[in-house]
Amino acid sequence: MKTLIKTTAVAVALSTALFAGAAEAQQKIGVVDMMSIFQQLPQREQISQDLQAEFEDRFEEMRQLEQKVQELRQKQERDAAIMSNQEKTQLNRELEQLISEAQLKQKALQEDTRRRQQEERNELLGQVQQAINAVAQDEGYDLVLESNAVAFMKADNDLSDEVVTQMSSGN
Repeated sequence: MKTLIKTTAVAVALSTALFAGAAEAQQKIGVVDMMSIFQQLPQREQISQDLQAEFEDRFEEMRQLEQKVQELRQKQERDAAIMSNQEKTQLNRELEQLISEAQLKQKALQEDTRRRQQEERNELLGQVQQAINAVAQDEGYDLVLESNAVAFMKADNDLSDEVVTQMSSGN
């Protein structure tokens, strides 16, 4: 009797394990390479051009300030022998003030461009997430992971190209 109960218990455990394994085998898992997706997106170039145009006036202002600093430094080197002490002091002050102004404007420009790039990146990331969801749903995937979180995958589980296609088609 004990043997029958043990045999039955082992049979139930094995069948449960087999059914659980079969259920897991039916899950469809996909992987995306976010870095690759971002590099291939046509929107990335458009965003870059838009940001460049948005900040073009400030970039030009920085170029002009840098040119003025360069001109004053050249004047300082070139005319140092013929300038009075007062003229040298005045030129040094002007140069220091211009350098300080340029540094402040450069820092503000860097912060503003970084902030805008982050805003655009976050918006694009939301669109990529929607495309991943659409591709996963259309192709019946139960789970989609980022490639950097996966140690091994078969190439046919990579959804990156489909996501780029989805983003490129504007769907």
